[in-house]
Amino acid sequence: MSDISAMKQQSFPIPSLEEWKQEVEKSLKGKPFEKLYSTTYENITIKPIYTRQDIESLAHVEQYPGFPGYVRGTKPNGYIREPWKVSQEISASSPTEWNEIVKHDLERGQTEIHIVLERLGFPVTSVDDIEAMFSGISLDKYSLRIDAGVQSLSFLALLAAYLQKQQIPFDSVRGTIGMDPVGALAEKGQLSTPLAALYDVMADVTKWAKENMQGVKTVIVRGEPYHNGGANTVQELAFAFATAVEYIRACLDRGLVIDAIAPQIHFSFAIGSNFFMEIAKLRAARLVWSNIVQAFGGSESSQKIAMHARTSYFTKTVYDPYVNMLRATVEAFAATIGGADSLHVSPFDEAIGRADEFSRRIARNTQLILLEEAHIANVIDPAGGSYYVETLTAQVAEEAWKLFQQIEEKGGIVKALQDGFVQAEVENVAEQRKNNVKKRKEKIVGTNFYANLAEAPVQKASENNENDEKQLSSSALNEENVAQLQAGFGEKRWIETAIFMAVRRATAQEIEAALKADEASVSVKPIKQWRLAEPFEQLRKASEAHLEKHGARPTVHLINIGSIPNYKARADFITGFFEAGGMAVVKSEGIHTAEKAVSEAINANGTHYIICGSDESYTDIVPAIAKALKQANSNVKLYVAGKQAPDVEQSFVQAGVDGFIHIGSNCYETIVSFMKEMGVDLNE
Repeated sequence: MSDISAMKQQSFPIPSLEEWKQEVEKSLKGKPFEKLYSTTYENITIKPIYTRQDIESLAHVEQYPGFPGYVRGTKPNGYIREPWKVSQEISASSPTEWNEIVKHDLERGQTEIHIVLERLGFPVTSVDDIEAMFSGISLDKYSLRIDAGVQSLSFLALLAAYLQKQQIPFDSVRGTIGMDPVGALAEKGQLSTPLAALYDVMADVTKWAKENMQGVKTVIVRGEPYHNGGANTVQELAFAFATAVEYIRACLDRGLVIDAIAPQIHFSFAIGSNFFMEIAKLRAARLVWSNIVQAFGGSESSQKIAMHARTSYFTKTVYDPYVNMLRATVEAFAATIGGADSLHVSPFDEAIGRADEFSRRIARNTQLILLEEAHIANVIDPAGGSYYVETLTAQVAEEAWKLFQQIEEKGGIVKALQDGFVQAEVENVAEQRKNNVKKRKEKIVGTNFYANLAEAPVQKASENNENDEKQLSSSALNEENVAQLQAGFGEKRWIETAIFMAVRRATAQEIEAALKADEASVSVKPIKQWRLAEPFEQLRKASEAHLEKHGARPTVHLINIGSIPNYKARADFITGFFEAGGMAVVKSEGIHTAEKAVSEAINANGTHYIICGSDESYTDIVPAIAKALKQANSNVKLYVAGKQAPDVEQSFVQAGVDGFIHIGSNCYETIVSFMKEMGVDLNE
């Protein structure tokens, strides 16, 4: 005991930052400490260590959760009294199937009913559809999150008609039934209804909800169209806030006040793979939004942001899809640490097809484990006070504010989209991402690194065209209904007229038809939606098609020089390099003579060979192999694994070597070149 007591009294000197730097530079063998710095896609420099000095000038660090700025959260008690909503998006092939799925998932931990109408899987055309969807579901027990896309009028009218029929009070509904026309414009490139008309609807719906559905938000601002186009964190925030300001101004012009419109806006952000950056993004979002609403004269309460988060579609893969469970878990962890109010976790098969019961359960349970087993909700702002996170939060907020101001100077988000500024900004970062993925500087496990060519693909049941038939059967319009709707809309009574007509069996299509105007709507270049893994997935699909057609994958052959320790590292590198494109790699045993190497190569009857060994072993044997192999067959391609000194490379090329493959090589472009030479159809 006395020894333990003595140990407790011991203290150790606290090293200074300079002392630490000196030790680091020793381990770097004379290289400067700054060698450890890195730069993000946001052009933010990340240091290897942060100290109290980094946050001394940051005013928000001294704030408490629940107080303006709101960096540390909009509620003083965080998740302790009210955890985030488990808000898994649900789709199906029909209203009755959707109803069954929702009931099943609500019984197993889901706490919010989440629909994205564009991805629902069937059209919601009538009150009958709404009745079938919500039959047996108590809307007073669960909040709704309805992403209605371009406009929410038709869905809200049908829902209101259903509530009237069921004698359910409007004010018992809570959640979000929101529209985001600018987000749809950025994603699709055009709108069938003029923005001015959509803003009229937005303002009218917002006024009506304030009087009749006080618990429902009516505007959604999505960051996903930018994130899924390849945008960085700063761009996603800036473009989202510019969109929100566009909606604020439109509603102010139509008679609302800032304290009526700001609380009606619900943001939705994608959560990517850069863990700390995504935490900082959500924390920075609260600060920037508070400043924006304050600038409009909004109250402290109106400055509180409402944020939904969804784990990134952009980061998910078709191949090795079960790894997506791990990706989604890390992203969900970041979202909850960052303080999202609700969360959708991507099912692991999201990039392949519609989720089934198993993938929905795993996604839902990811959230429940974070809540019930990891106890994330038990700590208020767990990232608060971290020197790194607080500094990063301030940097993201500052850069997002600068870009937001640039957009404002250009006339707002719509003008910036029309001028192509937003698209150019996103494309610039997207190209950086693509190049880094192609060069394998950005690693995607199971795709461009550690590909498993033996994996069995996830099988999805084929979807029938029942929905298409229903859509066609519902397309006939009652011209009298459309005329009555247009008359009411002409009197600037959008939601009132739409509900009145929905009760009288008007359809969603008729409401939408009445909204359309003869005048041309805005049109812009759409932001292409893609996933980071797509370049290599295309190569894998081409290889598989080649296998099916010709009975073998496109193949490279390795000529391994010397003993196993001599060639293994480079042979393993080359194997992983080409398997990323779905190519087969045939390895030789260690070869000690050029004659043996050439003999085995000729017998293998391949087209592309790569010599693997140490630099020392290459000196004499590589030129000898190259000369003899090219004499035997001048059409074969011969490469050397590893970067060589310029003079060595020159001598090898003169001997017949066609190129060199090393860590700096563009993996994607190299594989494309090989496949083209092998006759692989890359467009199949």
